[in-house]
Amino acid sequence: MRSKTLFNILFIALLAALTLVTFEAQAQNQLGGHFGVVQPLATFQDGDNPNHFDPYTIGFPMGITVRKNEKFAYDLEIVSFISFGDNADAVNLLVHPGLLWGLGNSFTFGTRLGYEIGGGRYGFTPLLNKGFMLGEQPVFAEFVLPVRTGSGGGLSVTAALHLGVGF
Repeated sequence: MRSKTLFNILFIALLAALTLVTFEAQAQNQLGGHFGVVQPLATFQDGDNPNHFDPYTIGFPMGITVRKNEKFAYDLEIVSFISFGDNADAVNLLVHPGLLWGLGNSFTFGTRLGYEIGGGRYGFTPLLNKGFMLGEQPVFAEFVLPVRTGSGGGLSVTAALHLGVGF
């Protein structure tokens, strides 16, 4: 009985001591996001360069970024693509999760997985991003090189320019 009482006293003393200790709160992750427009410039499929502007396609990426530190982040991007013209009137959705690495001087390298809902294609997207400040607003220009396969279309590589604003 005596050892149980001693244990309770020590336990209460330990709890009291812990309440007196202060710890500095630190956020381990920063949450951010972006919105932009992506314009495909040229597509190469099965060694051919088809006319990429028929149908005309434009994308509207929006993403949520979890930045672990200045050098590493996880980014989930969703892109709605609108295609219209003689050959197609369609809206496709791209689910585009990726990892980003800061290179210094506001440059970022990254790679994303790509799953096209509606198009049935999948692959990966390497990217190179350059950030700027426009007044107090962060903006960026990004060169992306989506590589896709699936849905009977063979392998394709597209060069595209993504311009956006961060928040």
